[in-house]
Amino acid sequence: MKKFSLFIAALALFAMSGCNKQASPADVPDLGTEVSIRPLGLQTRSAVSGTAFPQGYDMLVSAYRNLGSHPGEDTAQDYFEGIQFGYNGDVTGWKSERGPKYYPLDGTLDFLAIAGAGINVASTGIAPSSVTWGQSSNVAKKFVAVLPDNSAKFDDILYGASNAQGLSSSGSPMEFKHAMTSVVFLAKCNVAYSSTTNSGITINGITIDGAKYSGTLTVNNPAAGGGSGSLSAAWSSLGDAKTHISARVWNTANLGTNTTEAALSAFNLTSTYTNLSTSKFGDAYVIMPPQDAVPFTVTYTLHNGFAADGTTPLNKQMQFQYTPTGTWDMAKKNVYSLDFGLTEIVIKPTIVDWDAVTTEVDIP
Repeated sequence: MKKFSLFIAALALFAMSGCNKQASPADVPDLGTEVSIRPLGLQTRSAVSGTAFPQGYDMLVSAYRNLGSHPGEDTAQDYFEGIQFGYNGDVTGWKSERGPKYYPLDGTLDFLAIAGAGINVASTGIAPSSVTWGQSSNVAKKFVAVLPDNSAKFDDILYGASNAQGLSSSGSPMEFKHAMTSVVFLAKCNVAYSSTTNSGITINGITIDGAKYSGTLTVNNPAAGGGSGSLSAAWSSLGDAKTHISARVWNTANLGTNTTEAALSAFNLTSTYTNLSTSKFGDAYVIMPPQDAVPFTVTYTLHNGFAADGTTPLNKQMQFQYTPTGTWDMAKKNVYSLDFGLTEIVIKPTIVDWDAVTTEVDIP
């Protein structure tokens, strides 16, 4: 008799739950929507008030869950911390590499992320040696990342945040920003190099003397958890200063162990500006943490015709050092245009927003 009564009760409960589900479909949560990050600019490959995110970069993402519409039933909480996300091959963008992470059934998520080529283990880029997440029990409010020496790889580090994001099948949009600065060299000569007449200028190398290529990056996201304020980033504890060979400009004998640079033994100048760096990402190659500008040294060869025998070239290798003023700031390209004449060299420095290449600011 007891078994029969329990069975009847179970059937009744099942029927009631089924009726409730049928009667109130709006209350049934949308299950199984996977968290994905959609960096702005992905579809157009152009910057959308921020960085066009490269597909070769992965990211570490933390998420904080805000209260939903039933605050009496649960509390806000850290949702996940430092999960690697990678590009998954479709328009939904970047998803967790450790298995799916799903949007909560109620409430919204705040996201905070750091990205770079080195976070993808298949790449040769740099990656943080450690990342500490959180402030006031909220992993999306802050991270502190220690970045190793960047002098051999010249990779950018990006950071981004996306707050109060609800369930989205198309991915939560996130604007990423450059955490680094870059130095770009352009050069030309008013007499284009000619091997026939042995005239003009050849660039043999450029060294950046005393730059710093490592440090600690701290990013604050005060809007997470319902707060207010803008996303901000700052560097500290920069590494030791070193003299470094600028990318793809120095001759092979001077490269040392830095085998990642496909160097040129000489670069013959034309009458129009040529980029002496190699475009890897953002039309820049020599990339470092923001810092005070440091001197650079240019070694070049002046070709001045042939001797009386008509076959012996008259060449003289020369060198000059230039000391910039000011700072190399975050998310800026510091462009140095070298205009060689046979009697003088004119250097024009400009600062260019990394994402807006038409905006230049002359440096006195």
